[in-house]
Amino acid sequence: MSGVPFVFESAVAGLIASIACGLGVLPLLLGGHEIEKRIGLGYGFAGGLMFAASVYNLLLPAFTLGPEAAIRLWPVTQTLVGMFAGCLLLWSVNILLTPERLDSRWLKPLGGRVETLVFLAMTFHSIPEGVAVGVGFGSEGHDESLTGLGLYIAIAIAIHNMPEGLAVALPMRARGASISKCFLFAFLTSLPQPIAAIPASLLVWFFEPLILPFLGFAAGAMMYLVVVELIPDALETRSPSQIAWSFMAGFGLMVLVQVAL
Repeated sequence: MSGVPFVFESAVAGLIASIACGLGVLPLLLGGHEIEKRIGLGYGFAGGLMFAASVYNLLLPAFTLGPEAAIRLWPVTQTLVGMFAGCLLLWSVNILLTPERLDSRWLKPLGGRVETLVFLAMTFHSIPEGVAVGVGFGSEGHDESLTGLGLYIAIAIAIHNMPEGLAVALPMRARGASISKCFLFAFLTSLPQPIAAIPASLLVWFFEPLILPFLGFAAGAMMYLVVVELIPDALETRSPSQIAWSFMAGFGLMVLVQVAL
C-alpha cells in the first residue's frame, strides 16, 4: 500500500488530537472567573497535571520501549539525556525571558512569564506525541500485524490531551484571559502533533530511534517548569497544604485518565 494514506491519516489524527487539547478548557466554563481568585490553586492543579503527564505519559513509556532485554541501561540513558536537555533548554529560556522580551508583540499575547513557559513546555511535549502518531501509522504500512496501531496511539493521545489543555489554560484564565483565547493557545501547543506526524509516518526508520530522547526532553522541560515556576508561584498566595492538595488533585486526574486508556 502506498504511504500516502498513512500520511493523510496521521495528519488528520494529529489534528483531532490538537483540537482535543483545546477542548480541555471546557471545565473552566463552569467556574466563570472564580479561577482568578484561586490562582495559586490553579497553578498547583496545573503542576500536578503536568508532573503526572511527565511521569506516566513520557518517562515510564520511554523506559520500557526498545527490545526486550534484561538490561535496559541504553533506553533509560537516552531518555535521561533527553530529560536533562529539556531542563537545560527551559532554564535557558527562563533566563532569556526578560521583561522587555515578555512585552514584545510575539510574547505579550501569552501573558506573563509563567504562561509563556507553560506554553513552550507543552509545545515541546507535543512533538514526541506527534512523532509517535506518525510512527504508528507508518509502521502499519510495513507490518500488517500492526494494523490499528496508529489509530490506537492517536485516540490515547487525544484523550489525555484534554487535561493537558486544561493545564495550559489554567494560568491564562487565572490572569483574566477569555475562554476563546485559552482554547486557541491550548490548541496551538498541540499543533506540532500533526506537523511532526507527517514526516514521522514517511520516515519511520529515522524517527523511531528519536522517540526516547524526545520523550525525555519533553518530560524534563515540564518537570523543570513545575518545580521552578508553578509551585513557587502557587505558594505565594496559598498555604503549602492547600497547594499540596491541589497538586495531588491534578496528579490524580491525569493518572486516572492514563489508567482509563
